Amino acid sequence: MYLPLKRGTYRISSGYRTKSRPKHRGIDFSAPIGTPIYAPFDGTVIQGKERAPGSVGGFGNWVWIEGDDDNPYDFIVGHMKHSSITVRAGDRVKAGQKIAEVASEGRSTGPHAHCELWSRPGRIGGHDIDPTRFWGETAQNPGGSAPAPPGSTRVTPQGAIFGIDISSWQKNYPLSKVKADGMEFVIIRLCDGTYQDPLFKSHLADAEKHGLLVSTYWYLRAPSEGSTIAQQVDVIDRQLGGRKDLGVWIDVESVGAGGAKLLTKEHVWAAKRELESRGYYVPGVYSGAWYWEHMPGGEPSMDGLGYLWVSNYGRNRKGDPRDTYAADGGDNHRGWSYPLGDRKPDILQFGSEGVVGDHYPVDVNAFKGTRDELAHIFHPDNAPKEADMTTNDTKLFAADAARDAADNRMQLRGPGDAGWPQLGQNDQGQNLTLVDAVAALRHDIAALSRKIDQMGDK
Repeated sequence: MYLPLKRGTYRISSGYRTKSRPKHRGIDFSAPIGTPIYAPFDGTVIQGKERAPGSVGGFGNWVWIEGDDDNPYDFIVGHMKHSSITVRAGDRVKAGQKIAEVASEGRSTGPHAHCELWSRPGRIGGHDIDPTRFWGETAQNPGGSAPAPPGSTRVTPQGAIFGIDISSWQKNYPLSKVKADGMEFVIIRLCDGTYQDPLFKSHLADAEKHGLLVSTYWYLRAPSEGSTIAQQVDVIDRQLGGRKDLGVWIDVESVGAGGAKLLTKEHVWAAKRELESRGYYVPGVYSGAWYWEHMPGGEPSMDGLGYLWVSNYGRNRKGDPRDTYAADGGDNHRGWSYPLGDRKPDILQFGSEGVVGDHYPVDVNAFKGTRDELAHIFHPDNAPKEADMTTNDTKLFAADAARDAADNRMQLRGPGDAGWPQLGQNDQGQNLTLVDAVAALRHDIAALSRKIDQMGDK
């Protein structure tokens, strides 16, 4: 299946049925007015330019394409200018063929292409389909392949969200670029033992300023390396300055001479107890099989230690994290199925060669879930509340309610209350509405039933 817009020309401004827009049936590709829109597959146009300008409810104008017989989907795109539509009912289209241009007609908050996929027969009896299943990194690009430039947001393959973890190794790193590059979260180092990360506070302020979801981590050192666990947590106290709303992950990977693993299960538990005794929340543990499975005393159970953040690299190639993640299997990446202490990963660090926000190298991570779900893992106080909705969210809900009312009316009465040509016509040559069609069907069934009864009487 082809993307409906060419890579590099758009950003995703609203996803499919998100937390803030649970009734949003498609994906909004935000792009400048005049950006070409393409057919995602071969098919036949059900409605297009023959519809009167502005006659299709909240969409303003739309193009509706029914896939060929071997394709069970319908495609609908809305909000374009009527004059830009190049196809009309009955036209045959090919995948990747230009069909219209982006605009902001109808009930729209800005220039974008609202794109939907439906099961047959589309909006008059089908159900909406999550387009992210098809419009990921492997989707065909109309007009040939082109990498997405920094600042564009892609449709995430199979629903994962991406983030990075950083420390003082990432100097002069504006997190505005990280956000613009489509990352959703960042986990920032507090300290390495008693070494206080000098960039923690500036990284934290920058991340929060630009709306990234934030958590922290502590590179735990074994007491045999010269500092007690309590002394290390003293440094965390100084770094966080009383903030207890940020979770602290325990990074378990300290090695000594010859690669000896120095931390034991007892050290991990002591670290967790010390943090919690001072009022900090511990989301869980970071480690890798190379360490966790070879700790002195044997591989510890994860039971009671919280969530698991694991490093498990594939080919670990340099590049955009979405590309390298997809190349190593995406949500089927081998790391997701490999447990530590009988727990499979909740967050997967799948590489250390990421190029994010024009910076290299960066550790890159994936989470198979929503931003709200990850926020709750980072800290339970982050459970989403309706009261936390932004003004824009409220406007979108109101707009969705208006669209839903218009959509319900249109499904019942057809575009412009003019019925649906697919349902046939009455004896005045008018298209039937869905209600008319059901009534006609009921009448036909009753008539047929009477005929059967009469035949039985004979």
